[in-house]
Order: sequence, then C-alpha cells, then structure tokens
Amino acid sequence: MLLSDLYLWLSYSRVSTSKINKLLEKMSPLQLWNSFSDAQTYNLDEKTLNALKRTRSAEYLERTKQYLETNNIKYITRADPAYPVMLAQKEVNPPPVLYYKGNLDLVREPCLAVVGTRKASQYGKYVVSKIVSELAKSFTVVSGLAAGIDGYAHAAALEVGGGTIAVLGSGLFNPSPVSNLGLYDEICKNGLVLSEYTPDTHASEYTFPQRNRIISGLSKGVLVVEAAAHSGSLITANCALEQGRDVFAVPGDIDKIRSVGTNKLICQGATPVTCAGDIFDSYSMALPKSESKSKTVEIDISEQVVLNILRNGEKSFNELAETCGLSVPELNTALSTLMINGLIRERSKNIYCVSI
Repeated sequence: MLLSDLYLWLSYSRVSTSKINKLLEKMSPLQLWNSFSDAQTYNLDEKTLNALKRTRSAEYLERTKQYLETNNIKYITRADPAYPVMLAQKEVNPPPVLYYKGNLDLVREPCLAVVGTRKASQYGKYVVSKIVSELAKSFTVVSGLAAGIDGYAHAAALEVGGGTIAVLGSGLFNPSPVSNLGLYDEICKNGLVLSEYTPDTHASEYTFPQRNRIISGLSKGVLVVEAAAHSGSLITANCALEQGRDVFAVPGDIDKIRSVGTNKLICQGATPVTCAGDIFDSYSMALPKSESKSKTVEIDISEQVVLNILRNGEKSFNELAETCGLSVPELNTALSTLMINGLIRERSKNIYCVSI
C-alpha cells in the first residue's frame, strides 16, 4: 500500500483533520490501516471507527483515484515531497491531502495573504487594487475567493500578470459564491485553486473558518483590508499569529463598522499599511520598479463625464447623481471603474475626488 494512498484514505474517511493528526501522533498511516480496528488501544470513538471502515478498501481507493483523474482534479498528499513546506508545520494542522486545479508551483513562491470583508466599500476595492498591483510583482497573492476583498485581491493579482492562490472552504466541485465562478475558472487557468476537502464537499459554517488556517499557513504574512469586529478575516489573522506569520492591516475610518476589526488589529500590534512599500519595508525588500511607461487607461463616456465633474472639485454621491445625468447603477459602475484605475478616490464616506 502506497503511503499516498493511505493519506487519500484518511481524507476520504471525512474524519476531521485535527482528529487524524492526533491519531498520526500515535502511529503511522500504515499502522492505522493495519490496526485501527483496535478501538480501545487507540481511543477511537464509534463514529470515527465507522468512518475509517467505510473507505478502508484498496478497490475503493483505486476507484477514487480514477474518479479524480476523470474529473481533471489533481491531488497531493503529505507523503509527496512537493507538499507545501509551510503547511507541513504542526501549528497549521496540516491536511492529509490537498486537491487542486492549476499551477501547484505557486505554493513554493513567496506568498502573502490578502483578506477582508465580503461587504467591501468602494474605497476598500480601490485600496486592494492599488496595493495588490504592487505586491503581486514580488508575492503570490493568497485569498479565499469570497465576495468582496478576497475576490478583488485575486482579480488585482491576475490583472497585472501575478500569481494568485484561492483556498476554498468547499470541495472543488462547489466553489462559491456564484458571482465569482468566472473568477474561479480564470484562477484555475492562470493561478491555483486548492482545497483540503474532497471535491463533492459543500461549504458550511465549519469549513470556512477551517480553511482560513491554510490561507495564512501558505503565507509569510496576512494583510487585512476592511474587517468588522467579528469578521472571518480576524480568524485568519489569529491563525497567522498562532503559526508565527506576520499580520498587517489597513487602517480605516473610526466611524465605519468595516474598520473596527482592522483598527483593533493595529492596536494589538499589527503593522499598519497605507501602501505596498510598508510591507516591502517590513521584509527589507526593495519596492518593485514601476513600468517606464505610464499605464494607458481607457474610459468610456460615462466615466469621462464623472471624471470631468470631479476635476472641478470634490463631490458627494448625491451631487454627482444630480449633475452627471447617469442612473444610480450607471454612476456606481463609473465610480468603481475610475477608482480601480486610480483616477479618483473616496476621500470620506460617499465623498469623491480626483487622485493626486
């Protein structure tokens, strides 16, 4: 029996990773395969024992491998030399198997996680675009494919030709949210999508927090951009601290709910970040040189109208809506595009001005 097959057995048993690792502290996977029926010796509860029995079959494992191959899903186990070193640490609670699509070589590059609220503001989107476009020149950007900051981070890295890794809180057959399925496909082609869960696993309240330890585990540090007091991003930050990773946070307005978490992190010792240079300085790295030619930004008529108005002075959203002649959805789209391209910024809540 191959050691990699034994880890696949443990993964498909659906016994929790924590319980599997506790068992492996007492015995090798092969010893467990041969002796796991001795429940009393190894303190196996009935539920765990039955779960291990269910998939303990060489024939079952062969069918499983064929199933994965047929569906173009690759996997790597803790028995493989290519298993990410960063995840092999005990503090990470390493999963027995990682299922993936895309370029696995990205896990061996210097990685930095970028996470934040699903309910990101236009300013948060702008910050991610600005900072990640610089970080992606030297780091592979890791995040969780969630709506909001996570998705913006992946998209920003891809836009500048950088590497990005999406860690799912589900199996590869069930990525979410639906709004990011196009982004999922793009990362499969030009980045890496991975999960510790078998491909048919659906996300749950348990799986999302669990995957956060892998996001931080793969990374040298975690950058949090906009997070409420009980944001899942703070779980990722706590995982980073437990794993000995660095924690960075973008400061935000004190009167905004989505800034409470990031400001608290800074008060607790996280490194404040207002530009990519703050992170490069933290690692004594030189800031990547900008392209010699200025980036040409193409904007449509609606965006040009909004830009022209703001060139005459800052305006509130309501003032823009009254003067630009656009519908509210059209104005929102124009503002988002202009901010992503760095042409304007949200100076304060719903107050916009041109970027200097």
